[in-house]
Amino acid sequence: MGADFGFKDFKRCFSRPTDLGEGSVGLTLLQMSIPAVSMMLLNTLFFMVDTIFISWLGELPTASVSLTFPVNITLFALLEGVSGGTTALVGQNMGRGNVAAARKVAFSGLALGYVLSLCASPMLFPGISAAIFNQLGAMGNAEMLESSYAYNMWLPLMAPLITYTFVSNSVFRCQGDMVTPLVCMAIANVINGILDPIFIFVFGWGVGGAAAATFVGRVFAVVYVRQKMKRNPDISLPFLQPFLLPLRRAFTRYWKPIAAIGLPVTLATGSIAFGFGGVNRVLADFGHHAIAAWMLGIRVEDFYFTIAMGVGSALTPFLAFNYGRRDLRRMMAGIKAAAWIAGSLMTVTGAIIFIYPHVFLGLFHPSERVLDLASRSIRISMLVYPIVVMHFVLGSAFVATGYSLFGTATQLIRSIFARIPAAHFFAWWLGERGIWWFQPFSYLVSSFVAWLCFVYMMKKIRKDFTI
Repeated sequence: MGADFGFKDFKRCFSRPTDLGEGSVGLTLLQMSIPAVSMMLLNTLFFMVDTIFISWLGELPTASVSLTFPVNITLFALLEGVSGGTTALVGQNMGRGNVAAARKVAFSGLALGYVLSLCASPMLFPGISAAIFNQLGAMGNAEMLESSYAYNMWLPLMAPLITYTFVSNSVFRCQGDMVTPLVCMAIANVINGILDPIFIFVFGWGVGGAAAATFVGRVFAVVYVRQKMKRNPDISLPFLQPFLLPLRRAFTRYWKPIAAIGLPVTLATGSIAFGFGGVNRVLADFGHHAIAAWMLGIRVEDFYFTIAMGVGSALTPFLAFNYGRRDLRRMMAGIKAAAWIAGSLMTVTGAIIFIYPHVFLGLFHPSERVLDLASRSIRISMLVYPIVVMHFVLGSAFVATGYSLFGTATQLIRSIFARIPAAHFFAWWLGERGIWWFQPFSYLVSSFVAWLCFVYMMKKIRKDFTI
C-alpha cells in the first residue's frame, strides 16, 4: 500500500464508493475489506447475542438452538447462492459498462430469492419441525423439540427480509459501496441486542423471544436499505414489486445464469448444514453437554472466521469486475492482497482466542464440563486455521469467475466427506475429549484440494484471455 498511506487516505476508505478498476489494489481491498469484515462480525453477532442470552436459560435450550443451526444454514445456503450468482453477474456487467444488464440481473435475482425463501414455510408446522429436529439429534426430548420449534418458527417470516438485504447488499458491493451493507447490519444488530433480554426475560418468551428480536431487527434493516436504494442512480430495487407482479420473463430471464453460478455456492453452504447435523449425531452419543460445547465453540470460532469471510466478500465483486475487464494482472494482485490482509488479521486474532478461550466462552455461563470441552474444541481447531485463509480467498475467486463448482467440491470435502468420517473415527479413537481433531483434519484436506482447483482454473483463464 506504500509508505505514503496516511490519515486522509484512510478517511477516504469510508467517504465514497471504491473504483474497482483503478488505483492501488492493496488500498482498494483494504477499503472494501474493513467494512466487509465489520459487516460479517455484525452478522455473526446476530447468532452470538442470541446464544449468549439463550445460554443463560440453561444447557438444554443452548443445545436446542444448536439443532436449529442446520435448518437455518439450509435457508442461508439458498439465499447465498442467489447472492453469489447475482454478485458475480452484476459485477461482470458493471465491469463491461453494461449497467442496464446489471439492473436486470439484480431484479431477476431478487425475484428468485423470494421464490426460494418459501422453502422455509414448513417450519411453521410443529409436526414437521419435530420430525426434522428428531433427525438432527433431539432424540424425542420434548423440551429440546419445543425450544427448537419456538426459535425456528420465525424463520419463514424473516426469509423475505433476509432475501432483500442479501440481494441489495450484493448490488451495493458491486458498485464499490461497502458501507451501506455495514450500516444495514449494524441497525439490525443494535435492535436485536436491545430487544433480546426484553423479549426473553421481561416478556418471558424464552428461546422464541430471541428469534422475535432478530425479526424486528431485520425489519428495520430492510427499511434502511430500501431508503438507500431509492437514491441509487444505477440500480434501485423495490421491496414489494416482485410480490405484486406475475413471474414474467423480466424477472425470470436471468435465473438460469444466476443458478449456474449460485447453485454450487448453495450446495457448498448447504453441505455445512448436513455436516453440522452429522457431527451433532456423533456428539449426541456423549450427551447434550458435548452438543452444547460444540455450539459454543462454533460461536466463538465464528468471530475468527468472519475475518476471512469478510475479506472474501470484498474480494468477490473486485474479482468479478476485473474479470469482466479481462484484467488478469489486477485479479492476481487482488488475490494476493486479500490473502495478506486476511492472514495477518487472522493470525493475531487467532492467537488471542487460542490463549484465552475461557474469557470468550464465559459470556455463555457454561458449566465446567461444557467449558472444558468447548475450550479443547477451539484450541484444537485453531492449530490449522491460518492455513484456512486460502480456503476462503480461493472460494471467492471461484465464485467471481464462474468456477463455483470448484468451491462446491472443496466445501463438500470439508463438511461431509472428510469431516463426518473423521468425527466418527476420532470419537472412536480418542473419545469425548479428542473428537475435536476432526476439524483441523477436514480443513487441511479441503485447503489442499482448493489449491489444486485454483491452479487448474488459472490455466483455463490465462488461455481464455489470450484468445
